[in-house]
Amino acid sequence: MLLKKVQHKKTGKLLHKKQSKQEWMYTKDPYTGSTVKKKIPQEKWYNEKLSSDMLKLLWSLAVRVEKHYESPQDMEWAFERNRLYLVQSRPITTLTKEVKEDIEMPTGKAILTGLGASPGGASGPVKIILSPHELSSIKKGDVMVTKMTNPDMVPAMQRAVAIVTDEGGVTSHAAIVSREMGTPCIVGTEKATSVLHDGQIVTVNGSKGEVYDGALKVESAQEAEEPYEEIRTKIKVKVVIDLPDYAERAAKYEPDGVGLLRLEGIIASGQKHPAQFMREGDYDGYVDLVADGVRKIAKTFEGKPVWVRTSDIRSDEFRNIKGGEQEPEEANPMMGWHGIRRSLDEPQILKAEFEAIKRINDEGFSMVGVMLPQIISAEEVRAAKKIYDEVGLTCEFGAMIETPGAALTIEKICDVGIDFISFGTNDLTQFTLGVDRNNSRVQKLYSEMHPAVLREIAHVIKTCRAKGVQTSICGQAGSKPEMAKFLVKEGITSISASPDAVQKVRKVVSKEENEAQPEF
Repeated sequence: MLLKKVQHKKTGKLLHKKQSKQEWMYTKDPYTGSTVKKKIPQEKWYNEKLSSDMLKLLWSLAVRVEKHYESPQDMEWAFERNRLYLVQSRPITTLTKEVKEDIEMPTGKAILTGLGASPGGASGPVKIILSPHELSSIKKGDVMVTKMTNPDMVPAMQRAVAIVTDEGGVTSHAAIVSREMGTPCIVGTEKATSVLHDGQIVTVNGSKGEVYDGALKVESAQEAEEPYEEIRTKIKVKVVIDLPDYAERAAKYEPDGVGLLRLEGIIASGQKHPAQFMREGDYDGYVDLVADGVRKIAKTFEGKPVWVRTSDIRSDEFRNIKGGEQEPEEANPMMGWHGIRRSLDEPQILKAEFEAIKRINDEGFSMVGVMLPQIISAEEVRAAKKIYDEVGLTCEFGAMIETPGAALTIEKICDVGIDFISFGTNDLTQFTLGVDRNNSRVQKLYSEMHPAVLREIAHVIKTCRAKGVQTSICGQAGSKPEMAKFLVKEGITSISASPDAVQKVRKVVSKEENEAQPEF
């Protein structure tokens, strides 16, 4: 059983316990000696790993170690044959306020649970959204409850104090945007829109994935954030951003640039589909919209690289803005007409986006580059590069690696003449494993650390290094320490993370780089 326990520092009294079933584990193969992933028998899914006696030993050790070093400690430990070993201890240097002796936890039983998608907590009145026509009813301070969010819902999401959805996984739209905004979010509850009701006061704990009845005090996302701590690394640590209004928030973590700027948030702010601009003959209007949004972010990160992904609009995502009602009906929009395949079918839209980037470059923001989404072949990159050349762009030009098709033909893609690639691990994992990243029922199967995904990543990095092409990652996996460790060892050029994970990733990268240095 995956178990989270919180104890009182002075008395050792158990204050809080949360359990989740554990269906697999990593263990040592008795024949090869290697670490393998193994299924756990169903009758052991809820077995506790730490007995009461073991927990008391751990608490006692933590208190003694803190007393010895005279400061709060970040400890690593292990039990073997019921014997406790202290593996590592280091001071926690980034505390901004006195450590509380008691940890405040919400009281009462959660009335709804899901996947904690964006940390922190907030309370407010529920507002159920079952139709796009109801989005205007979201007021500042409401808890937005809906089936699933789309990019055209962003303006309403910005007014909400917390977000709860029926569907979606930790890489869904609601999760990604909420983390960028610093808004508590829970996804995949399956029944939020039926269990909760309009006007009901609830407390959302995005860290734990729980909703409580009434207004309770929980740690806010802002209180949980760490201040900037200067750590220098060879591998650049960048940030992922969608919304110009949140650029300042992302910049305070001092990232080494923007590894992914999605255009969809900017498009949503204009409340008009890119195709509608073209249908109305307003080509310049679309250029202006994109340029204005990108410029605001470029100014915030002036002097640092900002990589803009050209539009990647699925046919089910922008139906609620002007022109979106004309989008085609597709059985599987996730694998349908979007990304570069759509951009090449509607080249005026792609050209306008390139024109917007050229305008920004000409204004002095030469570090702003472009990259192409949903690539599956070198031919697509070549066709897009032709339009790039026609516009007169000279900025960095790259491709997203989000499909096995791109990963397995990376050598030919490099030969087209690109400056960088960036792994979109959300989709790369989805398409490699055949697991819908928006489906909460199969989230247990979704893992960016799957050997097949890691093998693709390693192959691409190795090939790009040989070709002199920069490598980066901008999927949600870039925010995970275990992935960061793997990427450092493979020799990636940069890692992009969500704003609140930049510090954590930078520490992991620094640690891995230092350990890789030879000892004399």
